[in-house]
Amino acid sequence: MVNEIYLAFDIDGTIYDAGDIVEESLRDAIGIFIKSGYDEHIIVPTKSEIAVTLGFPLEEIFMMLFPSFDEEKRNILSDLWTENLVKMISGEKGRLIDGADETIRKLYSENYKMLVASNGARDYVEAILKTYNLRELFSSPFLYAEEDLRNKTDIIARYLSLNPERKLVMIGDRSTDLDAARDNGIPFIGCAFGHAGIDEIMDAEYIVHNFREIPGVLERVIKNGQH
Repeated sequence: MVNEIYLAFDIDGTIYDAGDIVEESLRDAIGIFIKSGYDEHIIVPTKSEIAVTLGFPLEEIFMMLFPSFDEEKRNILSDLWTENLVKMISGEKGRLIDGADETIRKLYSENYKMLVASNGARDYVEAILKTYNLRELFSSPFLYAEEDLRNKTDIIARYLSLNPERKLVMIGDRSTDLDAARDNGIPFIGCAFGHAGIDEIMDAEYIVHNFREIPGVLERVIKNGQH
């Protein structure tokens, strides 16, 4: 029987961990920014300060990290950061979450349909999917938080509007993922192994502590008729 369940996956912190490269890539971006004639007195945010912002749209991340910058400066610096991240990801820096590759392939073999639901920049997410040979396992369209889609809530709403009969489950590690599911009335599986641990998703009905637990929890979601 063909599985008609669609899984909307957050990417950063859920499938991929950029924690080891975010600080270095931003430091390098700031160096280029300064050499281009912009502010010379920028304090590079720490890894923990950056980690708190991951999962939010790029525009919001840079408003949180650099509140004194105007929009033009934030956009220039965010573009430089994204370029650096893409280069580092393409060089296989950072890492896939433990168990992500094998489990995604298992879900694909069981005919689950997978969708991207990320606030990350398009080039960043596409670099992850391409580098780790995952893109062909995800279904189109590939929607991102840009233009008229402001965040994950909008992305999920668009997926649902394109196919109102679609049975969709959101999977992610941050409060933004939980909000996207709740705002659109779909089930949510929280990943306690992500950037924020369990703190932001502790009141979710379904929580996994290891990526490999996702298939089993999906069976519970389906059994409970909450898809």
